[in-house]
Amino acid sequence: MDSYRQRFLDPNQRAFFIERTGVVLRWWLIVSCSAIQFISPIIPFTVFYLALPLAVGYNLTLHLLVRKRTDFIAIMTVISSIMDIIFSLVLIYAGGSQDIYLWYIILLISHAARFGMKGVIISGVLFSAFYTASILLRDLPVSLQDLALRSLFINLIAIVSGYLAREEHEEFDNILIGQKEMLEEQNRRRELRSMLQRYLSYNIVDELIEHPEVLQPGGSLKKVSVVFSDIKGFTTLLSLKEPEEVIIRLNSYLEEMSNVIFEYGGMVDKFVGDAVIGIFGAINQRENDTLSAVRCALAMQKRLKELQGDWEKEGGDSISFHTRIAIDTGKVIIGNIGSPKRMDFTAIGDTVNTASRLQTVADPDTVVISSRTCEEICEHVVTEDMGSLQLRGKPEPVRVYRVTGLKK
Repeated sequence: MDSYRQRFLDPNQRAFFIERTGVVLRWWLIVSCSAIQFISPIIPFTVFYLALPLAVGYNLTLHLLVRKRTDFIAIMTVISSIMDIIFSLVLIYAGGSQDIYLWYIILLISHAARFGMKGVIISGVLFSAFYTASILLRDLPVSLQDLALRSLFINLIAIVSGYLAREEHEEFDNILIGQKEMLEEQNRRRELRSMLQRYLSYNIVDELIEHPEVLQPGGSLKKVSVVFSDIKGFTTLLSLKEPEEVIIRLNSYLEEMSNVIFEYGGMVDKFVGDAVIGIFGAINQRENDTLSAVRCALAMQKRLKELQGDWEKEGGDSISFHTRIAIDTGKVIIGNIGSPKRMDFTAIGDTVNTASRLQTVADPDTVVISSRTCEEICEHVVTEDMGSLQLRGKPEPVRVYRVTGLKK
């Protein structure tokens, strides 16, 4: 990705392309003009023998600098353009009446690539002026009509090459803009995926990335099943054990519980101290969300027992976690909630509060569900009726069931 970014977004990349092309063109000019000079001399050989080693040395230096991809490419562009002008003036003056238009064409195209429409037109005017001045200063027998035609030819080349350079520059800019937007979108998706995968299973992450409007500020009313898991006596445990050791175990526990929630297609809403809140049906709702929530809760208890066994095998003063898990089903407001500086994709509503209250009446290492949850999945699970219990903050008693297993 970094090389891709450098290739399309580095502002020096265009300058490198121009100078690389200029080096190739100069080698071609040096070879072709040298051959022409020996076949049909254009300039005096005294000037040729002086200019040839200078041209070779100058172009070889640029060739090596471009290959090393020096950071001074912008300065190189200015220097090389000035040197091109100096060489052209020497050839224009030395050539006199000879029509060395080949050099003018290549030089003007090179200037068009460097400086665009305005720069190349100015170069064309200057070259035609220098060409005319050299003829007049040397008092060569060239008619004014021929001078005008040659100057017109040079300026037409400048205009055409400048126009083509402008079109190419605009197209190049459009490519850059398109590539930049694509890279920004890829980076945004990658950052979004990295963030969401901390809370959601991969299938939900894919759906959110495909429908990012769900993450816009605000919320929508959805029916979900909320899984609320809490460690019994965690505060007391902190005061009895080394806090560092307890936190290490807590982090391991939270990671495993999150993985179980992901495995069953749920969303980790948040961690509240030692409590884990999972939501099923938050993004892509399915018919079996409620059953998945119950299966997930049972799997969480099973996984905790396995963890507890692993911790006991480690020896020493082991730390025991015993969780109470409760599930309630109902409608909540779910969405991106908070301030512009701090947003949470979370759920708010009575269902979340009820699940939180329900877990307080559960025995350690058990799963309890509300009557609303039981109505939807009673044919799939084995339950024990705990009766109607008065929960803190609830005006009416809530019918509670203990889940003991799944029906085969």
